[in-house]
Amino acid sequence: MAGIIESPPAHQIFSRYDIRVIIKFSVILAKDASCIHKTLVTVLGENAPSIQTVRKWVKAVLEGRDDMEDEPRPGRPVTACGEANISKVLVSLSDDRQKTCILFHHDNAPVRAARAVTDALAGYKWELLEHPRYLLDLAPCDFHQFPKMKEHLRGQRFETEEDIIQATKVAIKNLDKCSYITAFKDWLQRIEKCANNGGCCVE
Repeated sequence: MAGIIESPPAHQIFSRYDIRVIIKFSVILAKDASCIHKTLVTVLGENAPSIQTVRKWVKAVLEGRDDMEDEPRPGRPVTACGEANISKVLVSLSDDRQKTCILFHHDNAPVRAARAVTDALAGYKWELLEHPRYLLDLAPCDFHQFPKMKEHLRGQRFETEEDIIQATKVAIKNLDKCSYITAFKDWLQRIEKCANNGGCCVE
């Protein structure tokens, strides 16, 4: 008999950055701050951000902010993209093309640089590709998926929230396999360009 795998509590799944992306996505779907906050409370309970925090980020998105990460703190070092790490992995793969491995790519936000996270990743023995604090240029959802969805939704008017949800689902389904292949090829090129520019993106 198969065992039942229990999911961890929602507040352990979603980081502050993840919640902000949810807020950003909800704003794109024309939801107001109160509606977004209610949804977050339903999922996260007492761990949900306050309505004031939600309103702050809704306002920021409406004013054109794309980066959902905290502003860099003065004096904190920026971790450059590990060109040596990328080269090491590529050489390893070219030596043995039958090798199976997992490359785990994530931003350098504090929540993902915490000791508990780094220890867990080390336990999985995954190759870790480092790069600077969150950069839109290196996030496939930001440079590929969201713009494609905007193209599909642009110019449409929706009468109900359900209409928006259905239109968004259609937009996502329209992203075919070739589109995702293109996105990941572009992602690899961006990583290489970032490495060649000392950790700076030029897109």
